[in-house]
Amino acid sequence: MTRNGARLAGMLVALGLAAAPLTALAQDKMPVNAHQYAVDHPVPDVTLRLAPTLGASVPAQVQLATIEGTKDFGYFYYDGRPVLVDMATRSIVRID
Repeated sequence: MTRNGARLAGMLVALGLAAAPLTALAQDKMPVNAHQYAVDHPVPDVTLRLAPTLGASVPAQVQLATIEGTKDFGYFYYDGRPVLVDMATRSIVRID
């Protein structure tokens, strides 16, 4: 093995060892299923002038329920069904 090859191999091993604790930590924490959380935690229905559609913006007066474990998505209920919303844009991303 050349000197540069040995150096590269050593760097790869060091990087692998440094990343190992992060990988183990990530595997221990299950990602939040936003849809399932909304189904398991229903909230009172919201009244809107028009039925919600994918990609539509949710009016500011609609209070979004938060999802424990994530700040990316929120939800509300319309006609007894959960509607998932991207919190950054207030765009509807899923309707059940």
